[in-house]
Parts: sequence; C-alpha cells; structure tokens
Amino acid sequence: MEFFWISVFLSLTVAHVASLECYSCDGDRDCQETEVCEEHQEQCSTTVMTVLARPKISTFYLKGCDVSGKPNNSIMHLSGTQVVFLAEEHCSNELCNMGAPNVVDILTARGLHRPTLDCYSCSSSDKTCFNATSLMPMRCSRPEERCVDITSFTMLEEFPADEQRIKGCGQLSHCKEPLGFHNLNSFYLIKCCGLTRCNDDTQDYKSNPLPLNGIACYSCEGNATHGCSPNEVSRIHCQGPMNQCLEASGIHGASGQSYVLKGCATPAWCDSPYTSVYKNVGAVHSRCCTGDLCNNQIVDGTLKPSPRSRASHQVEAQRTLLSTAMLLSVAFLLSSGSS
Repeated sequence: MEFFWISVFLSLTVAHVASLECYSCDGDRDCQETEVCEEHQEQCSTTVMTVLARPKISTFYLKGCDVSGKPNNSIMHLSGTQVVFLAEEHCSNELCNMGAPNVVDILTARGLHRPTLDCYSCSSSDKTCFNATSLMPMRCSRPEERCVDITSFTMLEEFPADEQRIKGCGQLSHCKEPLGFHNLNSFYLIKCCGLTRCNDDTQDYKSNPLPLNGIACYSCEGNATHGCSPNEVSRIHCQGPMNQCLEASGIHGASGQSYVLKGCATPAWCDSPYTSVYKNVGAVHSRCCTGDLCNNQIVDGTLKPSPRSRASHQVEAQRTLLSTAMLLSVAFLLSSGSS
C-alpha cells in the first residue's frame, strides 16, 4: 500500500512538471498563443531582439518552453547606424512569460541619473571588430551593464565564414573572469570588464590564435558512436586562459540524443551554464580537471566523476529555445538585411 501511494505521488509530480504552460510565438509580434511544455522543459523563455534604425524600430519575439538552469542575458551593440538590443529572460511559473523587455523604456530611463559606462561596439555584420579605428563608442543604458566582447566560431573547413564577434554593453551571467572554451571543432571567448572602453581588443582569434599555455586535453564533440567514439577522440593543445580540461555529457537539444563534449576551458566556464547555452545541450553533467589529458572519465557516453576532480552538475534537459550563439546569428542576419 505504501508503494502504491508513492507511485501515485510520483505520477502526479511528473504530470505537474509536464503540464507547465507558456506563451509561444516566433515573429515580429508579441503573442497570446500558448503551448504545453514537455516533461523536461521546466521554464518559460522570452527572447527579444529590437533594432533601432531612425525613425524605424523593429522587434523580433521568440517565446516558448525552455529547459531550466539557463541565465538571463542581455546585449546591446551598434551595427552600422543601427542599435541592436538582445535580451533573453526565463521564469518558472504558469504563463509567466507574458511580457517582454521594452528597449524603448530602457533607453528612455538611461542611467536613472546614475553613471553608466562608455564601451566600444562592433559586430561581424559590418566587419568592424578587427580594426581599432573602426570601433565605435557607445553609452550603456543601465549602470548594471559592463563592456562585453564575445567571439564564437567553428574551426571546420566547411564553415569558413562563420566567425561571429560582438562588442557592446551587456549583462552576462558569470562574466567576471574570461569565459572560454575551445577544441578542434569550435572556439568561444566571452569577456566582460567594468572600465570605460575597456573592450578594445581587436585580435582575430581565428587567424591569430592565442598562445599555447602548455596544457593538453582530449577533444571531441558528438556521441559515443559518432563524433566521440574512442577512435575519434583527439588531442589538442590549449590556448590562452583555457587551462582546464573539460568533459561533459548530456542530451543534444536538436536530436534528443546523448551528447559528449571534450576540450579546453577557463575555470569560469567550468562553473557556468555556457556549455548548455552554446552547445544546445541539456541534462548536462560536466567535469573540469587540471593536468594533461585528464578529461578521460566519460565511459560509453556517461561521465563517471573522479573523486579528485572538481565536478559541476547542471540539471537541464534536451531542447534549448534559443542559445546566445543563435541570438547573435539572428542579430547579424536582421541587422545586415535592414542596412
């Protein structure tokens, strides 16, 4: 009898998780449509991109169900004569994503009589990020914002022109120390700073990589049979501040299949949710370690933590609504298309 009631309780719990309802839309208008979330989706998400090109203001909305554990982030940058504002917010109550950030209200209340930073701004869409004389200064809208510099690209030959670079103002989770990850497939580096125009770095990390730091790690992306099978795991020499070896296992958001990731990471990346954000991976179980080739604890696609390692657990699930990397891609496409 006791087992029966425990079973009933667990069934009700699963039903409650699966019945979360969120507003859902994708387009240039806010929405009243709703969707019932899957069992693994424990939050509602709102993503808004607003492009200000005087006198026109264009806004793109994306709302729906999302996995838990992802941070609220916002970025503002210049693209030619336009101002692009990106924001992603999450909440965990029924139909809690009714509203959306309003960039006009934010800019109107700029600073609230409190000082805000001046930062450099650029974007890959107008190819201004690798020339110091092309960097444009911009005033941040809120005192909480810092100067940001985001780089992401793949190293695969079939994607030669995918480099994405944004500088501007933002509020990015966990961004006190450099957030970085790279392996043989991809490179990500996120930097935030709190001084006037401190995001002045113009190095092209794809054509001019960071110096090697003497650490070697295993590298792969995929699953235990394709991408990260034993004969596909390779070795990589780590760059710059990425002096930890990382390995993670989880569920890939697009395929719903198991996913494995290995490479080099900064300590801040190891303690952050950005493996899920950038790699579209949920149910993440990740581990970072110090020492050559120490990221070797994944067996048959599952991470077996070493008692000597510093492990982090992120209880997330499979589908990512819109990662920061995808946000940047949307921004590049829309801002360049409306120039």
